[in-house]
Amino acid sequence: MNTVNSQSKGFTLIEVLIALIITSVALLGLASGQLKSLQYATNSFNYTVSLIQANNAIERIWGDICVLQNGNLAFDEAYISNLQPEFEAYGLAFEGVEEGNFTNNFTITVNGSDERIIEEDKIMDDQNNYLDSQIAINAAFPQLPVNCNV
Repeated sequence: MNTVNSQSKGFTLIEVLIALIITSVALLGLASGQLKSLQYATNSFNYTVSLIQANNAIERIWGDICVLQNGNLAFDEAYISNLQPEFEAYGLAFEGVEEGNFTNNFTITVNGSDERIIEEDKIMDDQNNYLDSQIAINAAFPQLPVNCNV
């Protein structure tokens, strides 16, 4: 005589739903990690571009160093505006420089912003302002002779 086995062979609906929930949570975690990775890669890109922009400004000043030190070329707003980055997302600022007077030692700060980085991922400075991709480079130029020809 054959007895009917009450235990079914295969998965029940509850087991399938639990496996689906666990898989969904794992995939959402992986997607979140990928999104953060892309945000940090973008921030790293902005940091690198800011560094290049600051070094570019220093190299452009080197071309005019003789006339700037001798006072034949004013280190004013017009000159500084020519050093500004071509990209709108980046801004260049000089610290330790008086209007119209060139000094051999100053700091160049380049800020790059990315609105895709959310607020909790940004770094705060001493005044509780968010810093996006900020680079500060100290520039130090040697004093050239008065009759230099660069």
